[in-house]
Amino acid sequence: MKVEPVLAKLNALRQDTKGEGGVEEKAIYHGFCFISYEVGPFTGFVEEGAAPSDRKGTEAGPGARKLLEVIEELREDVSDDEANMEFIALDKAAVFIAAALGDFQHYLDEAGADI
Repeated sequence: MKVEPVLAKLNALRQDTKGEGGVEEKAIYHGFCFISYEVGPFTGFVEEGAAPSDRKGTEAGPGARKLLEVIEELREDVSDDEANMEFIALDKAAVFIAAALGDFQHYLDEAGADI
């Protein structure tokens, strides 16, 4: 699978939630930004099955865990059709972020995200 359709769907989801102001908006926004920031490793994960990992040595905090939980819940909401690009994008995002949760926390800290 190519990474471009996954990124496009995540971006579309980000646009769809823009202005809602809830935790779902924050989760999609920060998930998309983190994945965009880590596009090289994410591309390797999606296209080659390369296992993502934490590289920054940051401990995952409650903010990263909460946003990951929301992304996983959103994925579960559309899990009835695993061939659907929304499910695929949320699944790839959730698995990638879960494997690099400390790096996600590092990104949140650097972004000054208030979660």
